[in-house]
Amino acid sequence: MTPLALSVVTIGGWGLVLGVLSGRVELVVVVLPLLVGLLRVVRTSPRPDWSVAHAVSSNRVFEGERVTVTVTVSAAQAVPLLELFEPLPPALRLVTGHTRGFFTLARGQEVHWKYEVECLRRGRVTLGTVHARLWDRSGLRTGETSLRVPWQLRVYPRVRPLRRLPRPRRTQISVGNYVAARVGEGLEPGDIRAFVPGDRVRHVNWRASLRLRRLFVTQYHQERNADVVLMLDTLTEAGAPPATTLDVSIRAAAALATAYLARKDRVGLIEYCGPFRWIRPDSGRAHHERLLEALLRADVMFSYVSQEVALVPRRVLPPQALVIAISPLLDVRFEKAVVDLAARGFDLVVLSPSPIPLVRRASRPTPSVDLACRLWLLERRARADTLRRLGITVVEWDPAEPLEAALGALSRPRRRGMVR
Repeated sequence: MTPLALSVVTIGGWGLVLGVLSGRVELVVVVLPLLVGLLRVVRTSPRPDWSVAHAVSSNRVFEGERVTVTVTVSAAQAVPLLELFEPLPPALRLVTGHTRGFFTLARGQEVHWKYEVECLRRGRVTLGTVHARLWDRSGLRTGETSLRVPWQLRVYPRVRPLRRLPRPRRTQISVGNYVAARVGEGLEPGDIRAFVPGDRVRHVNWRASLRLRRLFVTQYHQERNADVVLMLDTLTEAGAPPATTLDVSIRAAAALATAYLARKDRVGLIEYCGPFRWIRPDSGRAHHERLLEALLRADVMFSYVSQEVALVPRRVLPPQALVIAISPLLDVRFEKAVVDLAARGFDLVVLSPSPIPLVRRASRPTPSVDLACRLWLLERRARADTLRRLGITVVEWDPAEPLEAALGALSRPRRRGMVR
């Protein structure tokens, strides 16, 4: 019931009461037509026929990008006044326009209502619940309903370009961008040796041959690719969305996967969440989309189950692969899995995003919070030093800084250690 209808009912009710109590028929005669008219409007008002449709500028975007939402309202009959409201999930932020609109539609008219949103966090965002409120022409009757016009928006993790990457110690037999120690067909020149029957003429080093009056050929190093496996820790997280340790870890994994695939490497993904979830190493654009889809679904899964690395199939975790473990080192089970990998002889790098800046940002600054973070920092350093003493390369990363700055420390050759 609208405020106008409530006012009419109130006036009519008081008129009837006063008319009966005072015995004055005039009051009843005045208010009775109002009540009869209100009853007639409520019973005979037709239900307008209208519909709502959605359209988005893109249904696959990355974090930080903007999407324009177009809502089309069409009416088969005249609509005196229509109010529409579409609530937004926490993963979206309104940039321009409004999510609430008022419309007056003639018969057969179609109107478009647009607004722009920014995607704050990766994931599958479902929209399409439109709340509607409809008034009739007299303003005495209103109705509310909710319409489901479902549509889904896929927000992928933001990918930052990386130029410095951990270099694998071992390569595969496929062609790639790494200069191998073996000689053969390639572009990187190596040693010069004497010509033997069977050598190609295009490999003849004419400058050395003319100087030494014998034929010499230039040997070239082969270019090979590598297998890279990203091991993502989804056992727990710290911080507040959209800046939790899991969020920054997923963005780092997306950036690393994109950079290694651009170098023609094969990239795989292992999601360590108690029970393993994985994608076997592969290359190509289609595989890049599979990795992004897996990172889109990644979430914290609490579990008491702790699987052993030995259960991962060989095709998912090749022995010659470079394993990059991305973890804030909050759960001891992941640390045990990292130590197990190192003991099995894998080429291993641990990328550890620090949860301390993220927790500080999500907490109110107090002396107790500051003291807890300082003690936490000491504990993290002790854990990292323990892993380094076992010969494991640990890269500590402040999420407030670019990832490439943290990976710059790996431009030097990594020390090869043994786990005993």
